[in-house]
Amino acid sequence: MNRVFLFMAIVAAVILSAMLFFTTPAELGPLGIFVFFVMTYLVMLGVTTLIVGIFVKLILKKKSMGWKDYADAAVLAFWPVMLLIFISLGTANLWFSLIGATISVALILFLIRKV
Repeated sequence: MNRVFLFMAIVAAVILSAMLFFTTPAELGPLGIFVFFVMTYLVMLGVTTLIVGIFVKLILKKKSMGWKDYADAAVLAFWPVMLLIFISLGTANLWFSLIGATISVALILFLIRKV
């Protein structure tokens, strides 16, 4: 499963870099901006899955990741997207954006751990 996430992250990184170097947001339109956010999420999903996998193997001493570990990685991957959303909404300060994204992700993690 980790290899699937890694492959998706590499493909998404290539698409994301092509979008960043060859287009502007005005050229992309709303659908292109949505694709940008999805590609950002997929890249971060690959990165956080790798980090959570290392954490599970080194700290928790488990051989493989469980479904809750994958769920944690999926929620943690949403943090940069949430930060971009807070910034694009025009929050007054960068600290408010950071705190808002962190609180949102922490609440979602708390809810997933309780299920």
